[in-house]
Amino acid sequence: MEITTTRPGDPAVWFGRARLDPRDPIVAGNWGTWRIHYTAGRYGIDNGGRLKVSLRLAADWSEFQTTDPKGEGYVTVTTTGAARVAARVDPFGHYRPWFRSIVVQVFDGDLAEGDQVTVTIGDTSGGGLGARAQTFVESRHEFRVTVECFQSGEWAHVPGETVTSIVSGPPHRLMVLGPSQVVRGERFALTVKAEDEWGNPCRDYRGTVRFEPVDGAALPGPYTFGAEDRGIHRFEGLVLARPGFARPTVVDAERGWRVQANPVQVLEHAPPFRIYWGDIHGQTDKTVGTGSVEEYFAYARDAGALDYSGHNGNDFQITAEHYAEIGEHVKGFHRPGRFVTFPGYEWSGNTPAGGDHNVFWLHDGMPAYRSSHWCIPDRSDEHTDRYPVTELYQTLKGKPALVIPHVGGRPCNLTFHEPSLEPVVEIASVHGHFEWLLREALERGYRVGVVCNSDDHTGRPGATYGTSSHFGVRGGLTGCYARELTREAIWEAYFARRTCGTTGERIFLWMEADGHPMGAEFAASRPPAIRVVAHGTRPLERVEIFRGQECVYTHPLVTPDQFAPGKVRVTWGGARIKGRGRHTTWHGGLTLSEGRITAITDPMFHNRRYGVIEQGERHVRWQSITFGNRHGFTLSVDVPPDAAIRVETPPARVEFTLGEVERDSEVFFDCGGVGQHVRAARVPAGSAAEHCDFTFRDDNARAGVNAYWVRVIQADGETAWSSPIYVHLRR
Repeated sequence: MEITTTRPGDPAVWFGRARLDPRDPIVAGNWGTWRIHYTAGRYGIDNGGRLKVSLRLAADWSEFQTTDPKGEGYVTVTTTGAARVAARVDPFGHYRPWFRSIVVQVFDGDLAEGDQVTVTIGDTSGGGLGARAQTFVESRHEFRVTVECFQSGEWAHVPGETVTSIVSGPPHRLMVLGPSQVVRGERFALTVKAEDEWGNPCRDYRGTVRFEPVDGAALPGPYTFGAEDRGIHRFEGLVLARPGFARPTVVDAERGWRVQANPVQVLEHAPPFRIYWGDIHGQTDKTVGTGSVEEYFAYARDAGALDYSGHNGNDFQITAEHYAEIGEHVKGFHRPGRFVTFPGYEWSGNTPAGGDHNVFWLHDGMPAYRSSHWCIPDRSDEHTDRYPVTELYQTLKGKPALVIPHVGGRPCNLTFHEPSLEPVVEIASVHGHFEWLLREALERGYRVGVVCNSDDHTGRPGATYGTSSHFGVRGGLTGCYARELTREAIWEAYFARRTCGTTGERIFLWMEADGHPMGAEFAASRPPAIRVVAHGTRPLERVEIFRGQECVYTHPLVTPDQFAPGKVRVTWGGARIKGRGRHTTWHGGLTLSEGRITAITDPMFHNRRYGVIEQGERHVRWQSITFGNRHGFTLSVDVPPDAAIRVETPPARVEFTLGEVERDSEVFFDCGGVGQHVRAARVPAGSAAEHCDFTFRDDNARAGVNAYWVRVIQADGETAWSSPIYVHLRR
């Protein structure tokens, strides 16, 4: 913990004062140079003492470094005092959440009152690029400055002017978000949002948008965004009249933008269950995230256009006061029928004791049974801690609680499971994609459904984009089939496992078996008829039905004569390990033994830091890091069928030919780790279908329990999973 002084007067008198230069609002992702000027206080700094400049864990500035003057993020330090100073970078150099630190060592002398130290971030004097600023908006962005005046290991916060804001950049794209199901003639709303290149709502967008006409539909007229919109406008009163799937389309003619909404199923009659979109996993500046709780829920409702949300700070950091404040915001934003919120927290025990589990309450005002009080000075309620997770289970049994295991900083340990509390597992978040968690649960015989959330740390629930190596992919979404938009109905749907999860897109997915919805469990005397309805936001690449671990059916989306000659979809992905630090580095390239590359198209890199960096006649190079997800592109070549196409990356060096891909439709290489792979597949000649509706009967089903689930993969890599249906087959 940081110390304070009991000496009279401003702490700056004793500890010194710090100032950020410049303090102007910083445009997200912009390059520049910033300086922290520290003036020593009355204590000065001892020979061997230190000064620190720290950022929150979630801050995704350039990787700071002190060794390459021509590289990005170059840091230098100078002083006016008699001592010498040197800087080093420590990614975990201060107290949680201020991990990312520049540590300045004072040596060969002391600093006296009034001496100055200047830390330059993004020094360009040696020809460097400067530093790239954090890529997500933050109303209160602090450079935390602390000092160790007496070489004691104790740090004091330095007051001053080191807080600024991160603001959005210029408009880069439009997003159109709305419900996935409406009844014909029913009024509904669509949210139109302008985003900058990093996915932040563009507060300065002033474009005029119009809806393209649709037969029989009631749509808004042209609308010009104003300052009050801050880049987001919710259009009310839309009506669709024709049953089937619709994609309302919005146009900004001045910018040449034409954007479709997510697929909307228009139904003749109200269904028993309707899909609602939620993201109930994230945290704010009360713990290791950013932004206030109020900003968090406002973003979820407005920018994320979610139907429901929740907040889950790490329990060992949430004080009683913070927990009460979070609860008040949960109640304040809760509006059944419009936006539903859930109270809760993250039980954050270490993996051997259970790992991360989100705890939700059906009712407001319920207690937090923490894993520990590790970062909480007030230990007066430490007797309420529950550790390991089995003690938490015992306390929560019989109470209106929902527990969701997930893979975050401390991956959940499926050795522990309480069916009465844990109906679902989380298989995608900003930490990565974790289909293996569902597979492991099924191997253990558990009856669980699936959800996906963001585990957002950047104040953007419902629309979270990948940032740093800690949070490298887009946040997920859960589609929940509930009777109505209330806390009680969503709660019932989760425990019934009527949920599907996506990697961030509102992919429509419905699955049933003999009329039983996803998540159901029933007995049958013959193999069930499994119906799947899927509608993507982009063309579909694969739609598969699994029985447990085995893919038992892949639905054909194109016929063999519909593939393009000379085109190969080259993808790679997976993760190194299951736990923290799981990411796999694929920086590498592809070469041809003969012939030439004619085009690289449809790049699939879900983080703007990665992508193709060089292309020649016979080679292409890329930078890529995956977290269980996939990266890749479409390769167009003019080569003989037997020409070697070689992929060389740190995890794998593989080789295939165009002839092999065209003969077998795909070539797959297992590269170890957790789903690490390289895949080369044929590419449809035109746009593949975005929609499918089919029925499959598994004639090879075995007697006993069969867990059927569906995976939908789009051509852009975005993925959806259904919860399994558990069929007890009697032969």
